[in-house]
Amino acid sequence: MIPIEPDVSVYEPGQKAILAWNGNEEIMILSTDVTSSQETLVLEILPLPSKPTVEAASFQSFEEIQSQIWSESIWMGYYGSDNQARSGSVEVIFHDEIGAHNITVVKASDTSELGGWMTSFLENSGANDTVSLGSFESVIEDYMNRGFRYYVLDLITVSPEEESVDPILYRFNSDFLYYPLVITSPVSGDTEITLFVLTEDKLVGDHSPFQKAVYNFALGGSKPIELVLSKGDLSKIDLRIGEIFQYKAWLEVLKYDGKASWLSKDLMISGVDQTPETTTNIDVSFLPILVVLSILVGAVSTLAGVVVTLLVTSSKPRKESQ
Repeated sequence: MIPIEPDVSVYEPGQKAILAWNGNEEIMILSTDVTSSQETLVLEILPLPSKPTVEAASFQSFEEIQSQIWSESIWMGYYGSDNQARSGSVEVIFHDEIGAHNITVVKASDTSELGGWMTSFLENSGANDTVSLGSFESVIEDYMNRGFRYYVLDLITVSPEEESVDPILYRFNSDFLYYPLVITSPVSGDTEITLFVLTEDKLVGDHSPFQKAVYNFALGGSKPIELVLSKGDLSKIDLRIGEIFQYKAWLEVLKYDGKASWLSKDLMISGVDQTPETTTNIDVSFLPILVVLSILVGAVSTLAGVVVTLLVTSSKPRKESQ
């Protein structure tokens, strides 16, 4: 988030997102908790790997996915009541909703070109101040160099009171699971990021700087939050999420709590469950030889059986004639 007035400081104490990815297409429902040193307009920038469709979303999506996590924990016997489940696992807290979004999606291949367009965008939106990319310039240049050409620009009002921005749904094509982090690194202060990740297979490996969220049991111990949601469960979260999965999806939760300036790389997962399958490969060219060998082995076995039978028969003592 870039403040329109340079002397105003903007903070992002929290980010919450639902990421649903089927291997080809991703839906990102994003909401941020923001605060500033004084009321001001800010321009939010979101770099995306492909052209998105942008639609309104609802806080109810987060509430539903939270409910699924709590229900699973009680059903599995990790907790005895809803109150215990709430206190023992990750919980998303929302603040008051603020302002109306003023969203525009642009395609750009040059940082200075994008900066110039942003100035015109602000003038057309009634904000006469000329925005400066400042510390964001090198970050945006990095995205440009990595091939990111689509940028969502969102003009919102931020006040000193911490509030949650209404969630927005972004839907775009991607051959990797994606969540932008580097774009947040110029922002001051600490931030807490919670990602509810929905994928066809379980996540594996290290996804630093994120850690998997866990159920913390009242009697000690913990277990990662991992559960399978049916297509019906997914549709309860958002009908559009239900559309992109054929049957089911794994739900896992990733969390980060630390300095925004420490976010030096984006979350980009090109594969999910990479556990190799145990398979047996037979070269078809050897099949005729195998068939011949099988016949020969069978014939030899049969011949051996006949020989053994004859030997046994011949070895039996003959009865003496009366």
